[in-house]
Amino acid sequence: MSSRTSDVLVIGGGIIGLVTAWRAAQRGLAVTVADPEPGGGAAQVAAGMLAAVTELHYGEETLLALNLESARRYPAFAAELTDLTGHDLGYRRCGTLAVALDSDDRAGLRELHALQQRSGLESEWLSGRECRRLEPMLAPGVRGGLRVDGDHQIDPRRLAAALVAACERAGVVFHRVRAARLDVAGDRAVG
Repeated sequence: MSSRTSDVLVIGGGIIGLVTAWRAAQRGLAVTVADPEPGGGAAQVAAGMLAAVTELHYGEETLLALNLESARRYPAFAAELTDLTGHDLGYRRCGTLAVALDSDDRAGLRELHALQQRSGLESEWLSGRECRRLEPMLAPGVRGGLRVDGDHQIDPRRLAAALVAACERAGVVFHRVRAARLDVAGDRAVG
């Protein structure tokens, strides 16, 4: 790290680290990101699902309101980032079709559907034939599935590139190195 002081030090330039850095810099804070390849890592291989309903799991019900509010705000976030950078993020409101390939998958999806309904979420159970009507390339053996129209997706590679550009535009300083350790004095990182 350099001798320059920052108000905020973000270790790791993945999607969350980049959003954190960008938003902090927008608020007038001096921000530094330490990452050998900002926007690399998981962003290069993730599916980009924004599926608050489909990805609900038992035990996460307390997070549901936060996840739904985040999903509600995502279109405005994506539009803001696109307007600022000119990057096409590959954002799509396309819904999710989760399919069951065997009886175990079907039982699991039925349980998820029941959890979604108890949680007041919108999803529709479909037969295998109805799933194939929506997606003709599915295998003939598909046993059923869930259709969730409220889910959406983004291309995480494009999102990461746009966030790096937004951070650079906002004055975020990138140290393209791996942080091996963090030196702390009092309550502040010093190196």
